[in-house]
Amino acid sequence: MADPAIEEVMIKCEVIEISDEEAKEPEPKKRKWKRPVIQKDPLPCDQCGKNFQTGYELKKHQRTHSGERPYMCTTCGKTYTQLGHLSIHILSHQGIRNYICGDCDAAFYRKADLDRHEKIHKGIKPHQCEICSKSFTQKNNLIMHFKMHIGDKPHQCTVCSKRFLTRSKMMQHSKRHDKEKKVKVDLVEGVVD
Repeated sequence: MADPAIEEVMIKCEVIEISDEEAKEPEPKKRKWKRPVIQKDPLPCDQCGKNFQTGYELKKHQRTHSGERPYMCTTCGKTYTQLGHLSIHILSHQGIRNYICGDCDAAFYRKADLDRHEKIHKGIKPHQCEICSKSFTQKNNLIMHFKMHIGDKPHQCTVCSKRFLTRSKMMQHSKRHDKEKKVKVDLVEGVVD
């Protein structure tokens, strides 16, 4: 149930409109956001068994296995698994960084990113590795660190089959193949000329 105070404000905003002009056609109502349906039984991922409360959350997660990145920046072509991640990226093209660190002047697009960054200055590292006791400010860094311990390298280069811990490391590696290919083409063209 929504907060009654919020509903009351919404009703007043919709109803109060005073005008001396002729009555106009009412504008079509905006589509209301629907709360996702919470399943009684969690929905498991068929790849890894992780459980999710909504079909939407499960679909987002399954993209981590399939590599599907359906959201693309029309400015630079970078792709994302989630629309929210693309929206944040678009801010980088606009240069909008409203959240500034008071300690080092680092700037961020989102308050959550600033809050996470500030843990560095405060020395807060709540996420600790169970194997070697190394601590991290971010849970994701702990997860990546743990994968290093167990040798999990899910991202594979399509050219040489070398495997990587992260997609970004694999993409960085793939650019080397592109450069090597360009050098070979330049050498061949130099011989032909």
